[in-house]
Amino acid sequence: MSREEEAKDVRLFDLRVVERNIKRGLVTRKEYERFLKSLSDAASNIAPAEPDSTPTHES
Repeated sequence: MSREEEAKDVRLFDLRVVERNIKRGLVTRKEYERFLKSLSDAASNIAPAEPDSTPTHES
């Protein structure tokens, strides 16, 4: 698969538009589920959240 084809596939499965694409018949639910399973686990790439350092106003 070429990079252009791969980029097109990723756009079809974008979380913001995938339901619309399924309703329009551009992709099937089964194809979407297969796409999700093919994604790698990126959990090791996250950084721990830092506590909010903004001061609070107390009356």
